[in-house]
Amino acid sequence: MYSKKLMDHFLNPRNKGKLKDADAVGRVGNPVCGDVMHIYIKVKDGRIEKIGWETLGCAAAIATSSMLSELAKGKTLEEAMKISKKDIADALEGLPPIKMHCSNLAAEGLHKAIENYLHKEEKIKELMKVVSKEDAEALFKAGITSLEELKKAPMEEIANAVSKEGLEKIRKFLKK
Repeated sequence: MYSKKLMDHFLNPRNKGKLKDADAVGRVGNPVCGDVMHIYIKVKDGRIEKIGWETLGCAAAIATSSMLSELAKGKTLEEAMKISKKDIADALEGLPPIKMHCSNLAAEGLHKAIENYLHKEEKIKELMKVVSKEDAEALFKAGITSLEELKKAPMEEIANAVSKEGLEKIRKFLKK
């Protein structure tokens, strides 16, 4: 069974939604259960000023995303990198063992967003091996931050992020 705290975060999620002015995104998913999370962060003076998220998944996945956002907001990047799956599960007053992967996914999404933020320029340069700077920045904002992720991303998601020219370059790259 789920705790009252978990049910509260599922029914009344905190900080839900995409941040339009996000500095970085952490995109993570679990192919076994199908959960997908996008964790958005806005950083000011080395702290997570704003955090948002979009999660496609079960009640536990939604609640862990919500709780993660509460735990991370206002923390320094260093403090936020230390948030663990156990911290999230404990803050929700426990998770059923079969749902612990949800808290791991949420923590992983936050850590990935922070890593993307810290290495933004390098990640954009890598994407510029295929597309223009503008398209590379658009892919980064969409949470596609490496050529490996570009290979795995749905074409619809790519098409929604880049220019027509960028899309053609990506199609040629993917055919190699």
